[in-house]
Amino acid sequence: MSNIIKALRFISILILTVIVSLPVFSQEKVFGEDTLKALYSYKFALFTEWPEAKLNDGNAALEFCIIGRNPFGQSAMDAIQDKPIKDKSIHIEVYDSGVLSEESLNNCHVAYISNSEMQRLPALLNSLQQFPILTISDIPGFSKRGGMITLIKSGDHIQFEINPDAIKQAALTVSSKIIELATLVKTSNAGRN
Repeated sequence: MSNIIKALRFISILILTVIVSLPVFSQEKVFGEDTLKALYSYKFALFTEWPEAKLNDGNAALEFCIIGRNPFGQSAMDAIQDKPIKDKSIHIEVYDSGVLSEESLNNCHVAYISNSEMQRLPALLNSLQQFPILTISDIPGFSKRGGMITLIKSGDHIQFEINPDAIKQAALTVSSKIIELATLVKTSNAGRN
């Protein structure tokens, strides 16, 4: 009987270890939607390359900027705050007003654009495109309007679209491992308005 209990404990630990080590893309039922979107954003940042000057800007942190009303609960924020990326740790900054100074834009590495900014999206994307900032949102059609990554809820899953041209224009590189999982889109002329 003791051997059976030991075997069951071993199997339980093994299963838990496998679940904890699974990539975020397979843990969709474990987390709330906002935490899942925050973790996806973190994974995208892990697989992104910024220009050397952007990473060596003197900041000890990789700035994750939320533009507009914060869509993430505390558990979602805690899930990514201080996580390591490129020898830096994530620091989250929220710009509730949706307005960023040029200095703030220079500091941002990732910009998550909230649904509250839907009306201002064309002007916001226009101001962001001159900076090497990875742009992510769940605004419908975000990537077709010039954003880089759109998170799309589909049933119990999160899918995503990527606009490779927008990524290239910002002098960023996203790993082919992420590109292969995405639906690729281009900026449409109608989407810019």
